[in-house]
Amino acid sequence: MRRFLIFLVLMWGMLAECQSGTTSPDGYFSLKVGGESVEVIPFKNYYYASFDWLNPQTVELQPGCTISSVEISPKSRGITAQVADGKIRFQLDSPGYVMVRLNDTTRVFILAEIPETKYRQDETVNVVERYGVDNTGQTNITVVLQKAIDNASGSGKVLFFPAGIYKTGQLRIGSNTHLHLARGAVLLADTISKTPFLSTDEVSTRRFIYIRDAENVKITGLGTIDGNGTVLRSRFGDDARMRLVLAVHSKNIVLEGIQLKDPGSWNTQILLCEDVTIRRVKLLNNPKLPNTDGFDPDATKRMVIEDCFAYCGDDNVAIKQTRYAGMVGDVEDITIRGCVFLTQKSSLKVGTESQGERMKNILFENNDVLEADRGMALYSLDGSICENIIYRNNRFERNYPDAQQKYFHFQAKRRNPDSRLGRLASVLIEDCSFLYKFPKGAVAEYAGDDPDGVNISIKNLTVAGEKITTPGEASIQIKNANIVFE
Repeated sequence: MRRFLIFLVLMWGMLAECQSGTTSPDGYFSLKVGGESVEVIPFKNYYYASFDWLNPQTVELQPGCTISSVEISPKSRGITAQVADGKIRFQLDSPGYVMVRLNDTTRVFILAEIPETKYRQDETVNVVERYGVDNTGQTNITVVLQKAIDNASGSGKVLFFPAGIYKTGQLRIGSNTHLHLARGAVLLADTISKTPFLSTDEVSTRRFIYIRDAENVKITGLGTIDGNGTVLRSRFGDDARMRLVLAVHSKNIVLEGIQLKDPGSWNTQILLCEDVTIRRVKLLNNPKLPNTDGFDPDATKRMVIEDCFAYCGDDNVAIKQTRYAGMVGDVEDITIRGCVFLTQKSSLKVGTESQGERMKNILFENNDVLEADRGMALYSLDGSICENIIYRNNRFERNYPDAQQKYFHFQAKRRNPDSRLGRLASVLIEDCSFLYKFPKGAVAEYAGDDPDGVNISIKNLTVAGEKITTPGEASIQIKNANIVFE
């Protein structure tokens, strides 16, 4: 009888977890892809699984609870789920990122990956074989890892990290360096102290992976860079607000395929850089930690973020000009396309920090935003002129019920009485759609006298299946701004 009661208690716990969306220490999902088992990893208030996509495959997900509802996103993929025998089945015809929303609260992210590049043995240096590093995660190996990275710089070889856990402090990557983290390889931030992540130069920001004054840097593979931000913040509070990846004054940077997990603050800040490509990168933040932005291009030129995934507690993308360490410049030619995003704040954002002269030629295109408080956000609060900002063919699904709850919020005003007044000179929203209504509509606001200080064109915007042709149809508040529907 006692065993039976224990069984009932355990089953009730799993049922409660399915309903509430909380995680279980060991997970309770069974996942098969093409008949092969794939591990489902619990992290904070969600689950995720990653595997190589080779051909169209059937995905079978079995939760340890009763299934009352199932929703598959992005809706643009047109995936239909079948539920039978306590299992969820659907066909995955192409690689990419899919969210299974179970019983309206539990999120499971299915990350179907393009297989990583395979290198010949003579093209690589195996960090374990060459340097004898401990990749069990038992010891801190910062010194030997930094030596290996320094030796790889300019060598023409790929520094290869096989599967394993590499516990380390801050690592700095110099010019002409290529790191490849194989699937199962984890660069893990040591949590014993905050000191290894402190700044050693005039850029005061704490950081884990640091690229400074470098050219031709690549980090590739299906491995993970784990900032251990949740543990560090619990131990050291705001002193552990560190960037997972910080690149400063560098050129020709490529991040491809990797997972960037659990930052203590912004995930990826790219400051005063040029020619940056971030492709098929997955950001797995703890949404309960404040200020966990996703991608933050800062005073950067010619940057592409494409085919990426990000679940963030703060902004998914925030293109800005912060003037960190006095470093500021124009933002030019930034493209964000083909991504899948979720956030509790703004998803596709320019600003708030706008300390430079101009932010121009910014394109958000063909992105799926599954949850956001604000779908689109554009703020000039420090005087920058924003021009040629284009939101094209982006799809927004659910509103995350935070403070704003808006389709878009576009604003040019002074942060302080002595701040410069910027402008939103030309903004285009074209072929964008919202699956559901957002409770508080939208705002376009200019704090000056010229109504062309905020100038917006809207072409083929739909909300809940209805085309919007006037501000009133979408509860758009216009405050000394100019909006034209075409």
